[in-house]
Parts: sequence; C-alpha cells; structure tokens
Amino acid sequence: MNRSISIVAVWVLAVGLATAQVRTNFLLLDSMVAYAVHELAPSVRCDTIAVVPYRSVARWLVVEKWMAMGKTVADDARCVVAIADCAVRYALHPTQRDMLVRTITVDLRALGPEETYRTTYQHTDTLAREEILRVELPRSELTSSPVPSPPRSLWDDVLEPVIVVASVATTLLLLFTARSR
Repeated sequence: MNRSISIVAVWVLAVGLATAQVRTNFLLLDSMVAYAVHELAPSVRCDTIAVVPYRSVARWLVVEKWMAMGKTVADDARCVVAIADCAVRYALHPTQRDMLVRTITVDLRALGPEETYRTTYQHTDTLAREEILRVELPRSELTSSPVPSPPRSLWDDVLEPVIVVASVATTLLLLFTARSR
C-alpha cells in the first residue's frame, strides 16, 4: 500500500514538474522554422536558394534548416526564401498583472521562378513575468523582445499615495503634539 502511494506521489510530482517547465524561445523558434522549411521545401524546385534579408537575426537558423533539407544556399540563386517575420513578442495579459502573453511568429515566403509560396506558424501562450529570464537567451536579439511594464492599478495610483501622505501627516501631528506638552 505504501509503495503504491509513493509511486503515485512520484508520478504526480514528475508530471507536475514536466508541465511546469516552460519551453524556451529558441526551442520554439527552432522547431517552428524547421516545420516552415519542411512545408516549403517540396514547393521550391531549385537546388540552390538565396535566403533574404541578409541582415536578419534569424537568417542563420533558416539557412541551417534549408541545408539540412539538402539545399545549397547561395546569394545569387534564382529561387529566394524571404524571412517575412521571425520574432518573439510580449504583450500585457488582459486580466492578470503579473502575466504576459508571449507570441512567437515565423513567416517564410518562397519566391520561385513560377510561383510564390508562403507558410506562417504562430505560437501563443501565457508566461509569468519572472519566467522571462528563463525563456530568453542572454544577449540574443532572436530570442528576446522588450517586455511591457505592468499596468498601473488602483493601488499604485490612489491607495499607496494616500497611505504615504496620511502616514507622514500622522507622524508630523504626533511629533508636534508631543513637543507642545
């Protein structure tokens, strides 16, 4: 009986820890770019492609996935894969101050001699503000984004200043009342 309870407890703890782990921005971007390239690859009938824009922070990731599919990447290729969007963005959660909505978007376009193909992947989830440092890679433009400041509340705008002013006024009143006696 005790053994089955301990096994259940370990299983519940393991499931709880597995579901509590948040996937990093890089892991999500990497898998989304892989899916996008895998979806576009059959449509691109060129063996050599160019990946633009050249200064995109996501270019190396897209190039790596195309090369893994057996394509050659060259700047002068007649087939072009354009990175329309590959970014992480944070927005305020509509109801919870300490939560953020994370949106990761990968939008690739294959511009061939005959046709244009497009694939877009988007992932949206909710993160606690303190998880941001765990999901971003330090010093990486690809996996980081500006975090919006928390919205002001009734406490910030009204109650906190009233309490501070009332405390100071009470302290001064008591000070001068005690000194006059």
